[in-house]
Amino acid sequence: MLNFINPVALVNAYLYHKKSSKYDKSAYDLELFLYSKILKNDMLHYGYFEDTNIEADAISLKSVEEAQIKYSQKIIEQISNTDDLILDVGCGMGGLSNLIHKKGLKVEALTPDENQIKHLKLKYPNIPCHHYKFEEYDSKASYGTIINSESLQYIPLQKAFDHAGKLLKPNGTWIICDYFRLNSSGINKSSHIFGDFLKLIDANGWEIKYQEDITLHILPTIKVVDMYAERFLVPFTHFAFEKIRFKKPWLFHMISDMKTTVHQKINKELAAVDPRKFQKEKKYMLIVLSKG
Repeated sequence: MLNFINPVALVNAYLYHKKSSKYDKSAYDLELFLYSKILKNDMLHYGYFEDTNIEADAISLKSVEEAQIKYSQKIIEQISNTDDLILDVGCGMGGLSNLIHKKGLKVEALTPDENQIKHLKLKYPNIPCHHYKFEEYDSKASYGTIINSESLQYIPLQKAFDHAGKLLKPNGTWIICDYFRLNSSGINKSSHIFGDFLKLIDANGWEIKYQEDITLHILPTIKVVDMYAERFLVPFTHFAFEKIRFKKPWLFHMISDMKTTVHQKINKELAAVDPRKFQKEKKYMLIVLSKG
């Protein structure tokens, strides 16, 4: 309590807040860091389940990791220029790049996340990695394949098209595996609108070589996240605040505004992992583009 009435402590708190307020998610994505500690195969995507009807409570962490391997294999199957250099954009913790490398293909990893760069250099020293945002990355090398696995959503669309065209060799392929919004409505605004993406394909002179809607195959992961949130996160949050209310009423009163903020944040995040909302508002696509 003394810190609340200590002028020096208040000034230091203000300076710390000002210094820390410019949080760049691309430079240090806390959610992805959390997922990387839960799943141990260095893959941070939704995965691909063959059984689209599997129940959430039948899904283990191991089955999620296996689905992530299957997802990566589906992307690798689309690599046609196997003799050329491959760029894994938004490579995460390096799981996909590592699978590509193990197949004897030449791959480089790209991420703006400081934590991921440190992990890549330590665990995968044989895979060249670049610490840049995609739209700011400049390379003397040209790539036969560029892969955006759940990373296109973080890049302004026109900049993504411009830079992919700049880095790709003639007749190279751009593999995109990501989810898109069907329209501008909905609570969660992450990802691009699919119609806008399709328009830019034509406007920028690209053509679709292959496309597959894999929404049903990634939904099991969303179902299991939704289940754990409803069974553990929401009850535990309620328990924690109620515990404070009974044990430290003065502290509960002091943080009542924070309680409201936390619940609002949880409701927003739960909307993003609601399988029914996801299927209604978004679609998850595997698309291969080519530019002559």
